[in-house]
Amino acid sequence: MDKKYRIVFLGPLKGPVEFAQGMSGLGVEFTAVEEMIQKVPVVLKGGMTLREARAYAEAVQEAGGRVNIQEHGFFEEPRKLRQDVEVKPLEKFTECPECGFKQLKGSACVKCGFVFQKEQGST
Repeated sequence: MDKKYRIVFLGPLKGPVEFAQGMSGLGVEFTAVEEMIQKVPVVLKGGMTLREARAYAEAVQEAGGRVNIQEHGFFEEPRKLRQDVEVKPLEKFTECPECGFKQLKGSACVKCGFVFQKEQGST
């Protein structure tokens, strides 16, 4: 499983005005920046890979913010419902002439015990 990461904003490096200007370059509105500063520490974004988290953190730092990357759980792997099953080719099967049961070729029927001819019993 891959780990998830989140970005926690710890406050502006300089003044709030400089930080708001830097964040506006990232498309964040001034009111959102004010709210971020008031709620410090605040999670800016979560559920990212480490690579995504580092890129996001770098952008906020360049805008003048202090951030921390925190591990935050795991990405779920798709679960297998069943184990892999080997599918035998049709040539490996036979039908019992006595009861009609379809089965892998062998020396006798697994259902009724009918003994197959020698050439049919070889695999």
